[in-house]
Amino acid sequence: MLYFAYLEVYSLNSMMRLIVIILLSLNLYSNSSTLDFLNKESGVLPPIKAFNIETVISDEAVLISWDIKEGYYLYFESIKIENTNETFKFEILKSEEYMHKDEFFGESRIFRNKALIKLNNTTGLDLNNILIKYQGCADIGICYPIQIHKLLNKTL
Repeated sequence: MLYFAYLEVYSLNSMMRLIVIILLSLNLYSNSSTLDFLNKESGVLPPIKAFNIETVISDEAVLISWDIKEGYYLYFESIKIENTNETFKFEILKSEEYMHKDEFFGESRIFRNKALIKLNNTTGLDLNNILIKYQGCADIGICYPIQIHKLLNKTL
């Protein structure tokens, strides 16, 4: 950051992120879709396409997988599986993990391409009240708000 007589000059990347944050904030108060605008103007995928999530429920466990499109990544630390009372631990079964230097979060563990996790010991849990939360970004510097996926109990 450079200072010129109390005038702050930010990098282009920082300014782009600030503009995106402002646009996403304005979207809360308008009927127009800021994400549609971003998709059309920059080619950025909506989060449901950038991080395609699928769940499989069996008697013993819940498998959660993400198909992460090229040019996007998912933050490991952002993944939370919870209900109204607790947050559940999960096991990583398969993933392409990398360390990523993030401007805001520092050194961060991320997933690219695929991630597969397993929630064990689901016996007795009300699976209809479980939420899967996650957050990711596009390589061009645009990050999505936290996504929330409700687990639906459709047992095999």
